[in-house]
Amino acid sequence: MINDWSCRFNNVKAILQLKKSINFGDVSLNFETVAKTLKELEGTFIDGFENNIKYLLNSNHWNANNLVAGKPSISLRSRMDEYAFELHCFPIVKDEAQAVVVSRDPNSPFTEYNPASFGPLLKINGLNNLISMAVRKGDDADMELIKYAHMMTEQLITLFTKRLNVTERTGKSVKDFFEMMAEDEAALKSV
Repeated sequence: MINDWSCRFNNVKAILQLKKSINFGDVSLNFETVAKTLKELEGTFIDGFENNIKYLLNSNHWNANNLVAGKPSISLRSRMDEYAFELHCFPIVKDEAQAVVVSRDPNSPFTEYNPASFGPLLKINGLNNLISMAVRKGDDADMELIKYAHMMTEQLITLFTKRLNVTERTGKSVKDFFEMMAEDEAALKSV
């Protein structure tokens, strides 16, 4: 179990350098996949590309008739399966989180946002495999990348909580998933 979930590094590049120094330049495909996604998340607000995060935070996409305290109401849900960790946003329409919203729905807090077509806010492919491997035989770089993934996802959730009206947050954090997998692995070893 990890007691301290603070990350020693403030960017993916530094964690990648640590990984290369530990493994004599060798970096697994799974580690690279997770690192690439987190690097893209780092660039969310500095690159010129539109994405789901920018879209939802841009007040030009809000339906002024359906705001609560000047903010759109949403539900945030995280999930992880064998392929990826995902963070989803569902607009609150008529007091319920909606996975499908008709275009230009007058009851939606957004003008065009439909979770079914926009997809997750964030998808970290391979995180489950990285955590599984790190629990069994990971090195410092694996652990730092997992901590960094946790930190970045929690910062994103905090940003949404400040800028939007988050009425519900469900699912587990990256840390929760790690701890659950570590407990499962410890239980297997004790049998």
